Order: sequence, then C-alpha cells, then structure tokens
Amino acid sequence: MKTWITYIAALLMGLATALIFGDSSSALSVISGLSSFMVNLGVCIAIPVLVVTFASGTASLRKDRMGGKAISASILWALATTIVFSLAAVILSSLFPVSFPVTSTAGNPQEMLSNHVSYMLSSGYSALYPRNVFLTLASSTYFIVPAVIVSWILGIALKPSSDIIRPAYTTMNSFSEVMYRISRTCTVYGFFLVFASSAYSFLSLYQEKTIQAAPRFAVMLASGAVVLAAAFIPLLFAIFTGFKKNPYKVLYRSLPAAIAGLAAGNSVSILTIEESTARYNLGVQKRISSVAVPVLSIIGKGGSAFVAAAAMISLFQATTGSAPTLSVMLMAAGIAAIVSFASSFAVGTEAIFITVLTLRILGINLYGAENAIVAILPLISGIGIMLDAIIATAGSNIAATFVGTDIDVPYKDIL
Repeated sequence: MKTWITYIAALLMGLATALIFGDSSSALSVISGLSSFMVNLGVCIAIPVLVVTFASGTASLRKDRMGGKAISASILWALATTIVFSLAAVILSSLFPVSFPVTSTAGNPQEMLSNHVSYMLSSGYSALYPRNVFLTLASSTYFIVPAVIVSWILGIALKPSSDIIRPAYTTMNSFSEVMYRISRTCTVYGFFLVFASSAYSFLSLYQEKTIQAAPRFAVMLASGAVVLAAAFIPLLFAIFTGFKKNPYKVLYRSLPAAIAGLAAGNSVSILTIEESTARYNLGVQKRISSVAVPVLSIIGKGGSAFVAAAAMISLFQATTGSAPTLSVMLMAAGIAAIVSFASSFAVGTEAIFITVLTLRILGINLYGAENAIVAILPLISGIGIMLDAIIATAGSNIAATFVGTDIDVPYKDIL
C-alpha cells in the first residue's frame, strides 16, 4: 500500500485516539512519551543518514560540476517561497482579521519565551564553534548545521580527482546507498511516527479546549495553509520549472513528507522521509536529494515564517484591540521572513523563535501575550513544518530540473 494512504490512515487513527481518550491525563502522559520516543528515534536515524548522504552527494555533484546549479536553485526556491508565504500571511490577516485566542499558557512568566530563544541562540552559536569534529557530529541532534558543514568539507575532499581517491569515493557512495535503504524503510513504516505524534497533538489540543472555544484563528491558519499548498506552491513550482512539469503531481507525491511534518512538528525527525520521498516518488537523483533536502530543511522555512507572521499579527490585534495597520503587518512579516532563515536554531519551536526574535528586533513588547502560542504549538508548528516539508521536497525536484537530471517515476514504483 502506498505511503500517502497509510499516512492518512495513521493521521485519522491519531484523531480517533484523541477522541476516545478525551480528557484523560494519564492517556496524554503515555501518548506524549510514545510520541517523544518516535520523534527522537527519527532524529537518531536522520543524523547518520545526513552525514553520509550529504558528503557523498557533495562529492558526486562536484565531480560533474553540478553543485552550483543545484545549490543556486535551492536557495532561489527558499527565498521565493519565504517571501511569498510571508506576504500571504499579511494578505490572510488583512482579509480575515482574527484576535489570537486566550490560552492556558497566556499567564506564564513574561520572560519565559524570551529565555527559551536566548538559550537556543546560545546553544546554536556554541555548536558552530569549532572544537572536536566527532563531538560536533555527536551533538548535532536537532541543530543540523554543524553536521552539514562537516559533511560538506568531507564531500569536497572526496571528489574523485585522482586514482587514489576513487576507492574512497566509491565506498562512500555505497554507504550512501545503504543509508537510502534505511530511509526507505523509515518512510514505509513512518506511519508509526505519524500515528503517535498526531495522537499526542490532537489529544493535547483537545484537552487545551482553546480551539473548541475559539476556533476562528485555527480555521484561518488551516485555510491559509491549504490555499498555500494547493495554489501558491504549484504556481511557484510551475514558474521555476517553466511550466513543463505538473506541480500537482509533485504535490500529491510529497504527501508522505507533508503529513509526517504535520504530525511530528519536527523537521529533523522527518529528514529521512523527505529524502526518500524526493528520490523514490519525485525521481530526484540521490546526489541532488542528499544535498538539496538538508539545505532546504535549514533555510526553506517559508511555512514557519507564514504561521509565525500570522500568529504575530493576530497577537497584535488581541493586545491592542484593533487590527494593526498594513505597514505594521508588512514590517512584521518582512522581519519574520528574514529571521526564519535562522530558525533552524530552534527545531520544533521555529514559530516561537521567529515570533519572539521578530518582536525583539521591532522593539515591541506584548507583555507576555506571546506565551499564548505555547498551548496550541502542536497546531501552529505542525502546519508550519508541513509546508516546510513540501517546500523541501518540491525544491529538490526543482534543483533536479535545473541540473537536467529529473526523471518521471511510474505510479506503481512510488513508495
């Protein structure tokens, strides 16, 4: 059975589980532990896969002098989607102004999220400081930039420019194929991750009661995400590929990664699913998906920028009692777009990171109102990562198109 079917079934089972257990706190505790285990397992597998495949992909792209085109396409795609998605948040908030709902975390200490962002920034900077390469790889759990840098350096050195290097290049390429087998297995059985994570998300949101009491913000955010996924991404994809490829074919074949992102709300835990989806469903060469997907997982945060900007504008309205002016919304969305490129510092809480850092840059004090985001973070973060996952998989296909190596995979052969 195709993964997009099993993932949808797992998502619905997660919803059913939440409805069955309802307000049971013990059920939430058990499911929370299971979800945390599955997400951490995904991260644990993703790091060695990333290190090997990124190094191999870099070496292979350098060998054929394709790296420049692949990376340029990925960066351009990340820039375009981030700008468009941030503007979409402004348009959505202008057409459907909604005050952010009061949640159970709204009364938390004012400095709570600010301290969290400061800690994430400090941890990220510390991880980037060169010390011991093995320690760097061992500590690259949620912040993958150091692992990418080490793999990139290794990949540069692995370019088979002489006979003595070719055996090492061949060996690394073989190990990369092994890692893709692991990724394929993770994707086939990824419905376990989707079920556990979605059950926790639905159950925590159900027990929070905010969405049931004040559903307008959630409806606005979900509706905006659907429009972005169904209209904006296909249009951008068609423009980037010269209207030569069917964007909706790419969209539905990216569903496994999108659904996994919606459920897990963690971009690193679904990295293996994104890479195998790009290769086996979209026909992207291994070397391109190995490089483009991690790069886009770091800088392709248009979805996170969208949800953060929408939440921030909604918070402005809730705090002041009136909708902010267009200039304020555009400024907030613009800063959010810029900050999103550094949001991989805070994997799993990108929306919080972007919101708090944007408020700092603008010098706006909401007196702790931003704490309200925490209670419905599974919804906000899930939608953001879902869109980011589509950006990553579609972007890898665009990179393959730029290089001229993309192929059409028959439906019977996709995962």
